[in-house]
Amino acid sequence: MSTKKLVQFFAVVLAVAVSAASAQAQHNSSIRDGFWLSGGLGYGSLGCDNCGGSREGGVSGDISLGGTISPRWLIGVGSAAWTKTQQGATMTVGTLDARVRFYPSTTGGFFLTGGIGFGTARLSGFGTYTENGVGTILGLGYDVRIARNASITPYWNGFAMRNDNTNANVGQVGLAVTLH
Repeated sequence: MSTKKLVQFFAVVLAVAVSAASAQAQHNSSIRDGFWLSGGLGYGSLGCDNCGGSREGGVSGDISLGGTISPRWLIGVGSAAWTKTQQGATMTVGTLDARVRFYPSTTGGFFLTGGIGFGTARLSGFGTYTENGVGTILGLGYDVRIARNASITPYWNGFAMRNDNTNANVGQVGLAVTLH
């Protein structure tokens, strides 16, 4: 079996499993309550001042955790990061921030997220150059329940680091596991 056919097979199996688990989980769904944790990986596109107008693609991830205020409002802390290594140099942009998640529906999976905190941009390889400043994040996602207190969460975030010298921003798309 070719690699392409194997990937297609696993994609179909995963889609069927998620659909079946989602249907079962929605039947047994519980509202959000208590501690929550979410972490995922994906792809990010970096843009920055003095980048010549082009964007760079790289690996991106996000992790957040916190507590539930109500079935619609969650608060916590999080970190989003983007990185790429090329020709011996590594560029990394990230945030560490206070976050809020808002679910318009108490039982639905769609949410909006936002946060503010600390941001950093680092270039290393032939010496190290680091800029620190304000970090912000805005995003959205959808929790697809696969168990009573667990979800697969596709998400999109836009995060940025800014100070007087640097303005770096990342658009990221990823897939997370969320525990409620």
